[in-house]
Amino acid sequence: MDNNYNNQNNQNDQFNQTPSDPYGQPGGYVQDPYNGSMPPQGGSNGMAVASLVLGICAVVFGCCIAIIGVILGVIAVVLAINSKKKGIVNGMVTAGLVLGIIGIGLGVANMILGVVLGDSIKEALENAAKNKS
Repeated sequence: MDNNYNNQNNQNDQFNQTPSDPYGQPGGYVQDPYNGSMPPQGGSNGMAVASLVLGICAVVFGCCIAIIGVILGVIAVVLAINSKKKGIVNGMVTAGLVLGIIGIGLGVANMILGVVLGDSIKEALENAAKNKS
């Protein structure tokens, strides 16, 4: 057996020793590898956040300015689907998807309502003009 090797290890061990705990406390927490917890997902949540924000804006604009609500809703849905394809699945993605769909629905309904009411208002104004003369 090589004495130099043993002497070097003993010298290294003398300098690397930590004082023992006088109360015999156990070491640090060791995570159980079989508890079923998922590791944190990699990647950015940027698309998820953008989908959520655009979904909220789509709902707001879908009530007021229909075409902008539809456009923002479509973008929110596309971003949410792309996030799910990349493996980012959380509440923001789901909320962005749902709000985007609601924004599209509100925008389309607002456009249909505008066409129907616009035509009715036009007819009412024409009838009023005919009755006046």
